[in-house]
Amino acid sequence: MIRSLTIGIPVGTKSQSKIEAASKRMLQISGELLREVQLTPRTIRYTLPPIGIEGENEGLILSMIKFVDGLATETNVRWFCLPLDFITGGSRRERLSVAIDIISRFPKLFLNLMVANTERLSLPAINDVAVLISRISKRSNNGFDNFRVGTSCGCPPNAPFFPFSRHEGGEVAFSFALETTGVALAVANELGPYPNIDSYRDNLVARLAPILFDIQRLGERIAKDSGCEFRGIDASFSPFPDGHMSVATLVERLSGAPVGSHGSVFITAILTDVIRAALLKSGALPVGFNGVMYSLLEDNGLASANSRRLISLDGLVALASVCACGVDMVPVPGNSFPEELAAVMIDIAAMSLSLKKPLGIRLLPIPGRSNNELTQFNLDFLCDSRVMGLSATDRSLESAAHAFGMLAPSRLIPTKKTFKWRSKI
Repeated sequence: MIRSLTIGIPVGTKSQSKIEAASKRMLQISGELLREVQLTPRTIRYTLPPIGIEGENEGLILSMIKFVDGLATETNVRWFCLPLDFITGGSRRERLSVAIDIISRFPKLFLNLMVANTERLSLPAINDVAVLISRISKRSNNGFDNFRVGTSCGCPPNAPFFPFSRHEGGEVAFSFALETTGVALAVANELGPYPNIDSYRDNLVARLAPILFDIQRLGERIAKDSGCEFRGIDASFSPFPDGHMSVATLVERLSGAPVGSHGSVFITAILTDVIRAALLKSGALPVGFNGVMYSLLEDNGLASANSRRLISLDGLVALASVCACGVDMVPVPGNSFPEELAAVMIDIAAMSLSLKKPLGIRLLPIPGRSNNELTQFNLDFLCDSRVMGLSATDRSLESAAHAFGMLAPSRLIPTKKTFKWRSKI
């Protein structure tokens, strides 16, 4: 039920000894209280504060990573996430160079490459990140390393799902990522094939709200006893490749059509609305995405639909307008140009900025694989699927400015005040 207990550690603002002591206490207290309620998180993770221009110093990043990697090993924490903030101006050269090195040297490490926030996106940073992803893909035979590399746009602090995570604040804090897809599938099965949407929505909200209430109370107890801050819950419908927990299967049971066909955007919007309603009803503190996660190589149903060519990259981009994590875990040809990778990122960054919603991109160029060939990961936490071709040109889009914003549609909707003013003209 709990995908991840994600602990934010304020590296750089406190001494390593204080961080180590607070983290260990947090793990001890949370472990005791989780056992008391018979819950076992699938993973426990650390997330770090973003590194900006101060990271143009190889020694700083390496020193930080070595400390956190050692702490993770000592405390049996499986993953940790380093965010690199490329939205702020200045050189990125040293951080990009270090990223290539550390992603190979530290197998517990995820990278969150931040190219847009809620106000601006950086086109030069996106172009650089696309080159970085292309280079990382060539470090292994199957392109697996980019599983641990995500590009984020407007993602809030302390989101628990990796790789789109970052810590904010001067104290140790934590958040929960939940696995709620099983609950949504169970309600769909109880109501039978293609249930009435209103009935399904009401039943699922009623089922989820008490669960979220209990997790919220658990988080508050852990915070009180450990002295750490509880930042909230991400109750997204996320997949897990165990053959049962598929978001794509959920959408197909509700719509009666393959995921990716017309109507999938509507069903995705309804499911997202369910999560929001359940969070409001429960009084739980939301953090992160809280939507529907289409993670292609982590979802048996979605991977199967892709292998049968029932869904396209354009379809996934369309779903990003209402889903949770954007275009995630998509295998693309190993010979894709960085400019083609960048074009996908630019589209998602523009969508994030215009809609004011958090989104991410995780593309995996697969060495030696072309369009429509299959991946061969053979891992228990990833599916294999068809490689998706990219349709962008090989020309870079450039801008003179390091970063720029876009006006949201809401800026053009007259308020009562402006409407009265215009009526007098």
